[in-house]
Amino acid sequence: MISRRLIRTDLNLLVALQILLEERNVTRAAERLSVSQPALSKTLQKLRESFDDELFTRTAHGLVPTPRAETLGKDLPSLLESVENVLGSDDFSPETYNGGFKLLLPPILSEALLPGLMAELSEVASGVQIITGDVAPDYQDQLKKGEADFAAFVALETQRDILAEPIAAIAPRCYMRKDHPLIGKEMGLPEFLAYPHLRLYLPGLTRENTSMVDDVLGQYGVHRDIRLETTQFASAVGVLTCTDSLLVANAGFEEGGVYSDRIVGREMPAELQRMIRNTHSSNKGKMSLMRHTRSSRSAPHQWMRALLMKHLTRSDSKVESSPPVEDVS
Repeated sequence: MISRRLIRTDLNLLVALQILLEERNVTRAAERLSVSQPALSKTLQKLRESFDDELFTRTAHGLVPTPRAETLGKDLPSLLESVENVLGSDDFSPETYNGGFKLLLPPILSEALLPGLMAELSEVASGVQIITGDVAPDYQDQLKKGEADFAAFVALETQRDILAEPIAAIAPRCYMRKDHPLIGKEMGLPEFLAYPHLRLYLPGLTRENTSMVDDVLGQYGVHRDIRLETTQFASAVGVLTCTDSLLVANAGFEEGGVYSDRIVGREMPAELQRMIRNTHSSNKGKMSLMRHTRSSRSAPHQWMRALLMKHLTRSDSKVESSPPVEDVS
């Protein structure tokens, strides 16, 4: 319980006492504290009244601490260091930072983001720990309560104190196994629709927000034959490699190394691309990186936000600008 005495205590007095103990000289102590000598003399008088002790005596060689001041000098450094740690430091260095961040990510985005992110952290910030969790329906409340630091999801509606930064979308590709019958052949819309399809989706979204491709096709009176819907990209790849199914997903996964010897990505049929450009889709929402305003002035969080956006938007690796789902565009 905080006492009345502590409530009335000015912590600046303790800082001044520590500087006086270190310098044993009023002139030098005043310079370090950026105050005048008369102002520091007044501070010293307040200290004497607070501790009911002279604390220092003046001699020709400077200030000599009393036994009471010597005792205080043993505890002050650790006390002031603890206060400084609570207040935080303006100096932030990833190389020396030790701390953790919790990220809420859909499974398919975790697979895209984490390899590149963790590889860079191992080189530039080895003291950083990453914890991931699923994006639950109350993910914005988790951000508000400090139970999570960042969430990547389709920002349909955000609460007032949630900051949502859109993740730039890229054109999806059509994936198939390496020995698929369409390999080496022209793939128009009829060929695209002739084969069964797999569909990736983000859990927690309504069907109106889960497939921009099917929304557009439906407006033209055509439909895909969806055989499997899943949140897991790895599972979808497994199915691709043993069937003639096709998968629409964002670009980059065939270059990532993990799947490069199993799947091939091709451009979407030109006719379908035109349909998407020319047709209004009811599919709403953009994949965004979200955080609470509470952390907007935190140097470690600002650094992590920039790092996450870098890996979410890079085009030269497996980590792409949005998850490998067809509905985020």
